[in-house]
Amino acid sequence: MAHIKVETVDLNDWQEESYEKGAGKWDISRNGQEVIQKKNGKPTLFYSPFNVFNTKVSGKISVGNTGDDDFIGFALGFHPGDTTNSSAKYLLVDWRKGQQKRWGKLAKTGLAVSLVDGIPKDESEFWGHTGKVTELARGKTLGNKGWQKNVENTFDFVYTKTNLQVSVNGSLEIDIDGDFSEGRIAFYNFSQNNVTYKAFEKKILPSGQLQVHASSEEGVEFKNPMDTEAKIKVTPSGIWSVKDGLDITAAGKPGAYLLSHVTYTHNTPYALVAVDKRSGEVIEEISSAKTLSLKAGQIVIFKMNDEPGWYWDNKGCITVDWMVLD
Repeated sequence: MAHIKVETVDLNDWQEESYEKGAGKWDISRNGQEVIQKKNGKPTLFYSPFNVFNTKVSGKISVGNTGDDDFIGFALGFHPGDTTNSSAKYLLVDWRKGQQKRWGKLAKTGLAVSLVDGIPKDESEFWGHTGKVTELARGKTLGNKGWQKNVENTFDFVYTKTNLQVSVNGSLEIDIDGDFSEGRIAFYNFSQNNVTYKAFEKKILPSGQLQVHASSEEGVEFKNPMDTEAKIKVTPSGIWSVKDGLDITAAGKPGAYLLSHVTYTHNTPYALVAVDKRSGEVIEEISSAKTLSLKAGQIVIFKMNDEPGWYWDNKGCITVDWMVLD
């Protein structure tokens, strides 16, 4: 059986990198469980020695006594040297206490996620989420609410090739899909001092990949790898086709003429379906990323919803990436 491995993060193994030399002053506690960023300067990062795909990273962040109200946060998919790398591409999760206009650009109050693509020309692009810093989404409840000083907040990150989820104090704030890059997690500050990050841990989430061929009438079996009930996130990608040669995604072809002849008549023709092996019933259409709740030992079969006996002339396959959620 698979297990979720929990590791305490030692911040002594992390490294500083800034967009201007000396922009940050990251002081690590003797036990390596806490770091304080003490300098009010240009964008600065403090990055992990490990990559974070298919990993849950959790920890606490707070801002001490200060008269400032600028940016704190994190980066995902960061690589050492990205501050001077024209091919850099990472996600930036930043949180502002107050709204302020500077360099002709407005920095909004609240939590947001942005894509940093290349090298921003200066700090104004981080400030206004412009140029090489493109805002993708804002927090569901904290999108226009700022952090408060002397208040400790718990952040949880689950980062995969196709999805980023960010929870704050147990509430899911950011949930975006995309084609993301593997890389490190980093702490991030911009124009904000006296910021503490502490008690970070990482959980290695069991994960894997299946290939579901359109020509397989039997499909591909998947068994819950945990010895308890578990939530399994499954994400499809790729294309397949039936005998007419049309490319079809995992979402299938609604309204196709075989509607009354396909194996599962209440489901979309040619869609990827997850079928409970014991009952033979479809528990979910996997048209896009879905989360399946599976009992201990439960087996599901992934297959195309085609007409019985007519799978042999189909082509292509759908890749299913799966990951156990904590």
